[in-house]
Amino acid sequence: MSALRGYPTPAWKAAIACVLAMVLSPPALVTTVTFLIDPVAKDFGWSHSETLSIFNIPTVAAPFVLPLAGRLVDRWGARAVAVPGTALYALATAAVALVGANGLVLTAILLVSTALGYTSILGVVYKVVSEWFPHHRGLGYSMLIGATSSLAGAALAPLSQLSIDHFGWRTTYLLIGGCILLIVFPAQYFLMYEPASAPLTHEKAVLPEAKGRPAHTDLPGLPLSRALRTRAWWYMVLVLTVAAAVAMSVRLNAVSLFGERGYSATEVSLSVSVMLVTSVAGQILAGMVLDRSRTPRAFVPFMVCLVLGTVTVFAATGGMWALFLTMALLGVVTGAESTTGPYFVGCYFGMRAFAQIQGITLGIVSLVGIGLFPVLAQGAAESTGGYTATLVALTAAGLIVLALSLFLPRYPSPAVSPNAGKPEAGRVADRTANL
Repeated sequence: MSALRGYPTPAWKAAIACVLAMVLSPPALVTTVTFLIDPVAKDFGWSHSETLSIFNIPTVAAPFVLPLAGRLVDRWGARAVAVPGTALYALATAAVALVGANGLVLTAILLVSTALGYTSILGVVYKVVSEWFPHHRGLGYSMLIGATSSLAGAALAPLSQLSIDHFGWRTTYLLIGGCILLIVFPAQYFLMYEPASAPLTHEKAVLPEAKGRPAHTDLPGLPLSRALRTRAWWYMVLVLTVAAAVAMSVRLNAVSLFGERGYSATEVSLSVSVMLVTSVAGQILAGMVLDRSRTPRAFVPFMVCLVLGTVTVFAATGGMWALFLTMALLGVVTGAESTTGPYFVGCYFGMRAFAQIQGITLGIVSLVGIGLFPVLAQGAAESTGGYTATLVALTAAGLIVLALSLFLPRYPSPAVSPNAGKPEAGRVADRTANL
C-alpha cells in the first residue's frame, strides 16, 4: 500500500476513469441479456432461441475489433480513442430502443454498440493501467478492470430486471445509454490520460524515474509483427485459450451437465454464483501473485486448480459440497486467466504494441475459449449421450495446458518500464533473446 501511494495524481485519475468505464462496459452489461430475452421475444413475437442468438452474436463477434482498437490506441493515444468512442457507444446503445421487429437491424445495432464499447473501453483501459502502474500491473488489471466488471455485472443484473419490470426494455436501453453518456464520457474526457500525454501540473505529474514524455512509437517493446512470431506468444495464447475453454464449457453447460448428475436448476444457479464470486477472488489473487513473481510459472498453481476442478466434477453426484468446490476452483481459474493475459503481454512484449497484442490475444481467447469450445463440448455430449466422455476430454485438456504452463518462456530482461524512454539498442536485443 505504501508503494501504491507513490503513484502520481494523474495515475489515480486515470484509474477512476477506468473503473467508471468498466462499470458500463460490454462485459458488465452482458449480465442484463438474461432479463432482456423474454420481453424482447414477447414484444416481437420471436422464439427464445432466436432472440438469444441475436444477442449472442455481438458478444462473440465484437471482441474482434480489439486488434484495430489496439492499433488506434498505440498510434494516437488512449484519450483520442476513448472520448469519441464513448460518445458513439452511448448513442448506439440508446438506439437499440428505437428498433422494430427486424432481427437483422437489431443484430446490426447491437453489434455496432458492443464493438464501440470494446473499442472505447476494453481497447483503452489495459494500456492505461499498464503505463500508469508499471510495478503493480497485475493488481491493476484485477482490481480496476476484472473485479470491477464482475461486481458491476452482479449489481446491474437486479437493477436491469427492476428497470425492465417497471419501465420496459426500450426505456432500459435509453437509461443505459444515458448513463454511459453522463458518467463514462465525462470521466474519459476529464480523467483519461496516459503518462505520455497527461497534463504536467506539478513536478509529480509523472513518475519520479521518468526522463521525458515519449511518443507512442518510442515506447520500449516489440512491434506487433515480431511479437506474433515468438514462441512466448503462441504458448501464452494456447494456455490461456484452453484454460478459459475448459472452465467456460462447464459453466455455460452447467444446468444440463449437473442436472444429469441429480442437481436441480436452483442448486446449479447457486453454484454459478459461487463461481462468479470466486472469480473475483481469483483475479485479485492472481494480480498479487504475478506482481510479486519474476517468472510466468506463477500461473501454474491456477492451472492445478483447473485440473482439480474438472476432476471434482466426477465427485459431484448430488452432494452440494462437491458442486460448490468444483465451481469455486473453476471460478478462481477464470478470474486468474483474465488477469494473467494482459500481464503476460506487458512482461513479454513491452508497451510499444501492447494494445494491439492484447486485443488479438483477448479476441482469440473470447472466440475459441468462450464462444466456440462450450458449443463443441455440448455437441459432443449430445452425440455421445452423456457428459462422461466430454469431461474426460476436458480433464485431459487441463492436464496438457498444465504441462505447457511449466514451459512458458521466462520473461525477457530487463523489465519494461513505460517511462523508461527509448531503450538502448543492446537492451532491445536482450528483450528478444528469450522469446
